[in-house]
Amino acid sequence: MTPAVVGICMVKDEADVIVHTLRHMAEEGLDAIFVIDNGSRDGTRQALTHTVAVYADTWQIPAELFQLEVTDDPDPAYYQSAKMSALADRVGQEFGIGTWIVPFDADELWLARDRVAMVLQGLPRTTRVARASLFNHFCTLLDREDSNPFLAMQWRQAVRAGLPKVAFRWEPGAVIHQGNHGVTLPTQLVPDSADTLEIRHFPYRSANQMVRKARNGAAAYRATSLPESEGAHWRAYGRIIDEHGEEALREVFREHFWYRSPTDSGMVLDPAPWCRWSRS
Repeated sequence: MTPAVVGICMVKDEADVIVHTLRHMAEEGLDAIFVIDNGSRDGTRQALTHTVAVYADTWQIPAELFQLEVTDDPDPAYYQSAKMSALADRVGQEFGIGTWIVPFDADELWLARDRVAMVLQGLPRTTRVARASLFNHFCTLLDREDSNPFLAMQWRQAVRAGLPKVAFRWEPGAVIHQGNHGVTLPTQLVPDSADTLEIRHFPYRSANQMVRKARNGAAAYRATSLPESEGAHWRAYGRIIDEHGEEALREVFREHFWYRSPTDSGMVLDPAPWCRWSRS
């Protein structure tokens, strides 16, 4: 029996990308997507509600072939590992042991040599984890004018980011690591894995969006009892805002995440293939 492939996601204040992300992931062949909204205040929750209502018509994906469910999490603390692991357990109990779980963020596009779901379903049964190399897209002076950041931001870093992310075959007791960068499976201390996936990551899409994301991230980690090393960059960005104001963090964006001459900065022109199947 072909295993199901299910995406799970936690989201907060990602109104500019969330619908684009969900449509892309649906077109990658996933059987279902479960989204937790963590108290969004920028229209994300309303966009999710609208998406659930109309996706079958607007995305041309038969409703009987795809499931999209959104729930609310009022707890502000960013216990991502615990919350995503619990959601994976819920999905696993519904779809069964061996279901592929794809933990993704709202600012990510997952890719493979074929549809993501088909590639995962084609892996040997002994392969329990599929690693995804991550490439960051940042803003440049040469960006296209488009309301969809995945189409506007066409330049990415040439070198993959240091930490990959993972999809995995669910089993009871699976623990997704903070940041979705790994998973612990109880039946295999070192599970068989494959490097088969790629992620295009769009973390900072404007100076104002970075400020909002930093405020949310810093507050979410302050609400936890996690060690200071967890979410260190969000905590640092929060301190910049608290001590020097929002404009100081906007300057960080302009200095480190916006490029006047991307070629001279070692970036490559490589547009992300957003919804490549319907747009090909």
